[in-house]
Amino acid sequence: MTEQVLARRGNGVRWVLVGALLAALLLLGVYDVTVLTFLTKWWQRMLAAVGLRQQVEALQQNISGSVVKRPLPVVATYAVGYLSICLLLLRLLLPAAAQWRLVLRLYAGTLAVYVALVVLGKLAGDAQWAYRLSRQLLDFVVSPLPVAGLYVLLRSGFGARAAA
Repeated sequence: MTEQVLARRGNGVRWVLVGALLAALLLLGVYDVTVLTFLTKWWQRMLAAVGLRQQVEALQQNISGSVVKRPLPVVATYAVGYLSICLLLLRLLLPAAAQWRLVLRLYAGTLAVYVALVVLGKLAGDAQWAYRLSRQLLDFVVSPLPVAGLYVLLRSGFGARAAA
């Protein structure tokens, strides 16, 4: 009986964490401009403090505005934070190890395609179509849509064959 109580408590904590992560995703989505503005100011101060601001600004000049419209460290920080929350949420919602590995492979594959499109765009002489496509792919990945889609597909048994 004690094991059942502990299992229910653990399940309750899991659902509280799911709710907190969903709230975090919602708040990041609603207040994205505010968060990005804060991150921009923070990164500017940090880079200035360590003397790297000019180097990062020079690097930013070589990146097409079609790839990122904000400073690279800001976009990277926001994307890593958002993706971390998404992956934590999926880990809590999909506790099966095989499903988790499939989720990681899908995210890694999608991010690899993103990088390949950016590199292809650069090698093709700043091909705008590749930059636009990579930007749309990144906007899709850094959204709640993949989380919802993967949760529904994997909970309905779509990943069961991959797990076997």
